[in-house]
Amino acid sequence: MTNNQTKSSDFMRTFVNSLLRKVGRQTVVDPSLTSRDVASEAITRAAQLVRGMIRTKSASFIGSRVKIKSKRSLRMHEFSVIDDDCYIDARSTKGVHLMEASRLGKRGILTTTSKLSLVGVGFRLGARSGVGDYFHIGCSGGVDIGSDVIIGPYLTIHSQEHLYADRDIPIRQQGTRQQEVTIANDCWLGARVTLLAGTSLGPRTIVAAGAVVSGTHAGNEILGGIPAKKIRSI
Repeated sequence: MTNNQTKSSDFMRTFVNSLLRKVGRQTVVDPSLTSRDVASEAITRAAQLVRGMIRTKSASFIGSRVKIKSKRSLRMHEFSVIDDDCYIDARSTKGVHLMEASRLGKRGILTTTSKLSLVGVGFRLGARSGVGDYFHIGCSGGVDIGSDVIIGPYLTIHSQEHLYADRDIPIRQQGTRQQEVTIANDCWLGARVTLLAGTSLGPRTIVAAGAVVSGTHAGNEILGGIPAKKIRSI
């Protein structure tokens, strides 16, 4: 590598590391990555930033092939991310808010209004929180996720459920009930977790992979199973 190439590589690493610190990441670029790897990622992020600034008029990142319905109801704060191939339906009474340095992963679906006769509540993803790839989040009853929350891939959230008490009427004709789903700060949800309508997770809750969760949980505990139960306190 020539001196010019070395200087260019060092500049790129320094630049990317400064960006990581700015968005709240306590990490640096792995020294085993080549300058080409770093440059490729930087170019991808630059394209996402340009796309975000054009579509939302903010310093946010939007991936390729992202579809947004009701863009006026979407608020992306500084350095928030919607990654490739997502579908975001932001039609709702409170809107969809991605706070500073939060991230929605690739190939996910976020819906707020499931039918024209009932406008949904909306969605909020707290600062520095991230949702893994292939998520499906239904926000008719409202979904509020706190700050510094880690969520694995294939998350599903249902803030609306069907009524079924009347045996003489088909379930699909009995209407629905909407209940907010909340996740407090500093939680960690593993892969393929499902949260049902009305679920509330207190701060520092860990949910094991594959769990199906309902009800209210105080926090500082590990949940697991179907249905999820407290495994132990932390």
